[in-house]
Amino acid sequence: MKIDIYAFSSNGARLCDKLIEKLKDHEASAFVPERYAGAAKFVKIREENLYKSAEKSFKNADSIIFVCSAGIAVRAIAPFVKSKKNDPAVICMDERGINVISLLSGHIGGANKLTLKIAEIVGGNPIITTATDVNGKFAVDEWAHNSNLHIMSLKRARDIAADILDNKMIGFESDYKVNGNLPVEIDLDEKEIGICVSLDSNKSPFKNTLNLIPKIVSVGVGCRKGTDFNDVYSSIKEVLERNNISHFAINSINSIDLKKEEGAIKRTAEVYKVPFHTYSKYDLSKIQGKFSNSDFVKKITGVDTVCERAAIMGSKSKRLIINKTVVNSVTVAAAIDDYEVKF
Repeated sequence: MKIDIYAFSSNGARLCDKLIEKLKDHEASAFVPERYAGAAKFVKIREENLYKSAEKSFKNADSIIFVCSAGIAVRAIAPFVKSKKNDPAVICMDERGINVISLLSGHIGGANKLTLKIAEIVGGNPIITTATDVNGKFAVDEWAHNSNLHIMSLKRARDIAADILDNKMIGFESDYKVNGNLPVEIDLDEKEIGICVSLDSNKSPFKNTLNLIPKIVSVGVGCRKGTDFNDVYSSIKEVLERNNISHFAINSINSIDLKKEEGAIKRTAEVYKVPFHTYSKYDLSKIQGKFSNSDFVKKITGVDTVCERAAIMGSKSKRLIINKTVVNSVTVAAAIDDYEVKF
């Protein structure tokens, strides 16, 4: 996790040092005005004004911590706040660490969890204001985020949160094994509103269904040099849809290293917001299994098939679920990771 910290006083700078020392498992950096740079060991000089710095942090950091008044923090981030799906976690704390406030993206961004951790580090009072937390209720958005599930509809997630806060029960259905005790707010007999964990985003077991998609599908791609972006993007989506798999289930796109700079695949990965991995022909050829065979592909790449082997390389479980499929001269295959629902 990348954490950017901003402080505006000597006391704040010294508090930054304490945070950085205790957050060694994260990529934490602290920035202060030049006049306070000598007040602490690990802080860096903030070269740009606060608004430009905050804008960069919104784009590049997972979390932002402001060691200052809440007013300064709110004004710094206000122009850049867009969506709880994409905004980083934002935390504000005073320069003595008395109060630590979860300010933005408490659940999906993880600000609530980080607030508790920071409060423990500095011996401060964690301030969390999200309704489900203060009432000790099941927070579906936070649980989904921690469970590697894509939330298909924030509105339906809010509907479920509202029902839970009104002490109503919600239904639950999963295509995967469930481990742990179900939250007390879940009633398996409820059919009006509920949660569905499935790769199929069209599955609707309730009148009002919140679909949660496990991000467990590794896609392998092969194409000719210079293939158009739209062909690659639409081919992947079409192949997955044929198999009742939402494209939100993709966790990586994979190919041979000959395609490392293939613009269409790189851009597709960016649009799907997943990493693009490439592998050498030697690594791909080591994969065991029964695969499609193309003499032409082997002549060009050195392996009998790219997409199937690359899909497996990107998967933890090495289990192919979609064999080589050709759409618009693009070859697509997919492998899947093992998954279970945990409470």
